[in-house]
Amino acid sequence: MNVRTAACFALLGLVPCLPGCGGGGSDTGLRNKNPGDNDVNVVAAFGDSLTQGSECACTPYPERLAGLIGKSVVNVGVAGTMAVENVERTQAAIDRFRPGFMLILYGANDVIHGYGPTAISDALAQMLQICKDSHVVPVLATYPEPILDHAGFTAQILQLNVRIRSLASSQGVRCVDLEKEFGAEPELYQADGLHPSDAGTQIMAMAFADLF
Repeated sequence: MNVRTAACFALLGLVPCLPGCGGGGSDTGLRNKNPGDNDVNVVAAFGDSLTQGSECACTPYPERLAGLIGKSVVNVGVAGTMAVENVERTQAAIDRFRPGFMLILYGANDVIHGYGPTAISDALAQMLQICKDSHVVPVLATYPEPILDHAGFTAQILQLNVRIRSLASSQGVRCVDLEKEFGAEPELYQADGLHPSDAGTQIMAMAFADLF
């Protein structure tokens, strides 16, 4: 088990571990200095089944996150959806919930359905721009490395994660590196090797919590 994951287990439920794409967390908590009509006490968790939590008989990460940061975390994950087909849903979620922040974890289903990293990162870039135009502070996240039944998609997911890190850096947004947080540790996954287990869901919540 890597150092980050071991520390998370040691402090489970007490102190969140440091996230970050390629450099750890920041000493400065995430802030929205110009929220407009949005509520800085509302966070939207945007993505697919890893966000919705539909594949685990456990508490989804957004609900766990709410308990860690003292904010309302709205779960707008939809199982089976792809980034390339959900750019417009970004604005719909913002209009409905008026979040001050949006956590974006998207792209695995795109990979599974044959989309390349360029098309996926272009969709993610559009999501980021919608957030910025709507006075919402966006956050990107990489995917845990697929294992077991989904190991055939590992190379493509890791390539996507490289693009996600690069996009976050170029757009000046924070990035939570779930690939590094999970470290391909089997106990953090369900039997399919893609969706998080109860322990993995907690790791996700703690990693996002460190942003705040």
